[in-house]
Order: sequence, then structure tokens, then C-alpha cells
Amino acid sequence: MRTLSAIKLLRHAVIDAIKDARISGIGDNVFEARKEDAWPEEGSFAVVYTDDFKLDDQRTSPKTYKVSGSVIVDIVCQDVGDSVNDDLDDMSVAVICVLQPPMPKDGFFGGLTKRFVVSEIKNNLSELGEMSRGCQRITFDAEFNVTVTVGGPEDEFLKANNTASMGAGDGNKQVFTTQMRPGNA
Repeated sequence: MRTLSAIKLLRHAVIDAIKDARISGIGDNVFEARKEDAWPEEGSFAVVYTDDFKLDDQRTSPKTYKVSGSVIVDIVCQDVGDSVNDDLDDMSVAVICVLQPPMPKDGFFGGLTKRFVVSEIKNNLSELGEMSRGCQRITFDAEFNVTVTVGGPEDEFLKANNTASMGAGDGNKQVFTTQMRPGNA
């Protein structure tokens, strides 16, 4: 697996975990790096994106990197009334509980990360006209290892095991594997 593929898989695993939890106030409204401004009719939602990731070459063969960085979950709450701060806190606690279960035996997100911990929570409330709006940013630190094989990762190849033989018997049999990138098929 390539490093950027692992970061993408992690981001999508976080999005899927939050969506699957059907958190009250957020539900399916979980986005990846949203560009549009929020409309008051949308209510509350979460945005997940990855921040800087550092790669530390472990000087191994095959090439292995220790990767560390941050996954950010912004929870945006739009509400009529004075409960925005409480709603943000409730949704944030729910997100943290979903993403911070007791340490699974094989690591977080099916073994994708070996460390995934909440490291910071920032609250940003604003008053825009009649609509109370707030954002709570939750930062999770993640660590994992990525091994890059020579010629690219094995999981990006289509493979076919082949056997060619001439005549009867096993003496003239050749067994080999053909690998082809899906884009070249």
C-alpha cells in the first residue's frame, strides 16, 4: 500500500465510522473537505479531513515508513436558540466515543492504524444574525507503518498464475505469475 493510499483509506474509514454511528444531530451529514458554505436549513454536520502527515524512513528493505499525522473532525452546529454550545459538546462526545473505542487487538480501523488518539478540542462559537452557529474542531493523532514494495504495492496488480508445459509429464512444465496494473489492462 502506498502512503497516500493509506491516508485516504484512514480518512474514509473515519467518515464511514461516524456515518455508521448515526449520531444524533449529525446523522449522514458527514463530508470530506467540504467547500461550500453552510446553509441554515442544513442543520448540523461534520467535516473530516487529514492534516499534515510526516514520513519517517525506517531504513529497511523493503522500504518502510513510520507515518504520523492528524485527522481533523469539524462539527458544525446551526441552531435557533441558546443550545449550540451544549449541542456541540454532545455531538463531540459522541464522535470521540465512536472513534476511540477500547484498543482493538489488531489496531484501529481494521488494523490500518496502530495509534489513533484524541489530542485537541477547540470550540469556536459565532453569532450570525438570528442563527446561532458554532464549530468544534476535534484533532486525532494517528500513527501507522507503510511498506512500499519495489515496483509498487502488490495490491495494485491484477495477478494470474500460469502454467505452460510442452509434451506429457512434469519435466517440461513452467509455472509463473503474470502481474498487470489495472490501468494497463
